[in-house]
Amino acid sequence: MKTNIFTKEIKVADTKTSVNELIRETLINFSWGFFGNSIVVFMAKEIDLAVLINFFLYYILISYIVNRAKYISNFGKFVVLPGSAALGAFTGYKVAQFVSQCL
Repeated sequence: MKTNIFTKEIKVADTKTSVNELIRETLINFSWGFFGNSIVVFMAKEIDLAVLINFFLYYILISYIVNRAKYISNFGKFVVLPGSAALGAFTGYKVAQFVSQCL
């Protein structure tokens, strides 16, 4: 029987997780930073529809993040969350600037 690499438990730094969970949580934290920071750019440029859409997506993610199990490992607390959220925030800032110029 083949083992699925995405569901197989792996050890990363000080925690055990699966590739699937690691990717999912990284993308959620990235998206949280992305939408959260895009809001600021769209507000500054007064693009109301983009602000509304970003608020909606941001608060969907917030409801997931608030209700998920807290990260108990240092890897989750100090790498997965801040690293992916910071990359998402910077990417959101740059993409929102580009979208603002196109609109």
